[in-house]
Amino acid sequence: MNAAGSVEMVSLDVGYTLGAPAGPTITARLVALSPLPAATAKRLAQQHLHTARPGDQAAIARVCSALRIDLDLFPHEHQAPEFTWWPGAVACVAALARVLPVVTVSNVSSWDERPGDVAGHLAPHLAAHYPSWRLGFSKPDPRALRAVAERHGVRVERLVHVGDSFDYDVRGALAADARAVWITSDPTALSELPAVQRPKVMVVPDLHAAVARLTSLSATAVPPHTRSTA
Repeated sequence: MNAAGSVEMVSLDVGYTLGAPAGPTITARLVALSPLPAATAKRLAQQHLHTARPGDQAAIARVCSALRIDLDLFPHEHQAPEFTWWPGAVACVAALARVLPVVTVSNVSSWDERPGDVAGHLAPHLAAHYPSWRLGFSKPDPRALRAVAERHGVRVERLVHVGDSFDYDVRGALAADARAVWITSDPTALSELPAVQRPKVMVVPDLHAAVARLTSLSATAVPPHTRSTA
């Protein structure tokens, strides 16, 4: 990755980057109900629910149809599970926010987000929190990170996205022309990327290492600017 002096903002994935849900998500419940292969059902559920607004009956009908689930079986009673934060996650976000503006960009359905949980838990370190259902785009759709960069007046080429998923976080960042920090213990999938894209990806073993690398490279980075809320 190029020197972070040209980085103007960092976006953080939430699920499995900063912590994990403590119970089954609505996606997991729908996958269990569907006769389709689990990977296919998960992809379809996310496709239809990640950008749907609360109470979107058309989205509910579409996801049930796509998953071959009787509409009456949709779990309307679903309660968003509590979120378990990884040890040190808040301290990591705070350390990063001291040198660069930080936002969170999360693929999450409105059924699975607890109101105020992310923004409240990470305040005052976040410039904004962008769940996909509110943003209107979900990773790896390049419009997700491009929309975030535009809202903050930052060129997307100067945004670095940090996450654990190769398919969503790394590919999503590269598709948007941003850079990526990939948290993984097995970076072999990097070989799937065109050679020209690989220098735009930094591989680290955990969140602490990601923050250490970004903060150490950010000595000449633009300091945090005017913060907005979402």
